[in-house]
Amino acid sequence: MKRVVILCLFASLALFSSSCVKDETPTKTRMQGVWEVTAAYDENNADILSKVSVPVAAFHLSDDNTVVSTGGPAIMYVVYGGNKYTTIAGSLDQFFKYATLSFSGGEFFVGGGVVDRFTLEMKLQGIPGQMALTTLLDMLGITQDWLDVVVYHKFMDVKVTFNYDNSQMTWEFDNTTKAVYNTKDNYGNYVSWLGWPVTNFSHCRFILTKRSTSLNDLVSSHH
Repeated sequence: MKRVVILCLFASLALFSSSCVKDETPTKTRMQGVWEVTAAYDENNADILSKVSVPVAAFHLSDDNTVVSTGGPAIMYVVYGGNKYTTIAGSLDQFFKYATLSFSGGEFFVGGGVVDRFTLEMKLQGIPGQMALTTLLDMLGITQDWLDVVVYHKFMDVKVTFNYDNSQMTWEFDNTTKAVYNTKDNYGNYVSWLGWPVTNFSHCRFILTKRSTSLNDLVSSHH
């Protein structure tokens, strides 16, 4: 009987120890894959999931830093905020035609090892083509005559955390996060875009759940 108790005690200690071991998998590795935004909150902790999922907010993060996503509406919410966003919310599905599997692109950048901040850069481009983006910006009242290009929205120091088994990932655009918005010239060089103040982005929190399907199949399942 004593031996059974001792064995059970050792088993419990081993299980406790294993649960307390810190995951040393590099953050970039943990971030890779297909993720669906399954919860979203503004800075007041109000639910905004229905506003940013048109029809689903999903991201495919690759090992070469590429981002392919249906996250255009979500990024627009972050950039322009809830008040501006309501102006265009009813028209988003006209411009981000994800039913045709035409996705938004971007990149993400992460330091080596285990870190808790990363950079996300998304091209804000209405689908199909640049005219849709111009129309959306015109609806927001910020169109400028020279705006005929894609806008690159970069968010530096976005907080990233994971749950215990890496099946969920949280992105937080908080007070440490900084924004930079650019276009590109005919040589592909960044040119600062001054169409909207970089200090006005929404402090949002997105909870993403990892999916074992492809991005195409995930989006198709929501139509």
